[in-house]
Amino acid sequence: MKKILWLLRQIFLIPVYLYKGILSPFFGGGSCLYHPTCSSYMVDSVTKHGIFKGFIMGFARIIRCSRWFYGGDDPVPDTWSWKAIKDGFTLFRKR
Repeated sequence: MKKILWLLRQIFLIPVYLYKGILSPFFGGGSCLYHPTCSSYMVDSVTKHGIFKGFIMGFARIIRCSRWFYGGDDPVPDTWSWKAIKDGFTLFRKR
């Protein structure tokens, strides 16, 4: 069962891997405001929390990767919660 879930997660992450390998080099290094990068955050969150919850966390992170937020160190939380997602928006927001 664990192998099947791992395989489903890897299939789900194919677009992210394609982006990291094909498109990301054209944008140049250091274009992401956060560490780890948004694509790495998506991979880590889906691997750690599953497809549905991990996608929500990764998508919220991609939305935060804009000029209205500071950026910085933002690792994937060990536990999933709506509060952790909301805290990312309030912690990094430019005022």
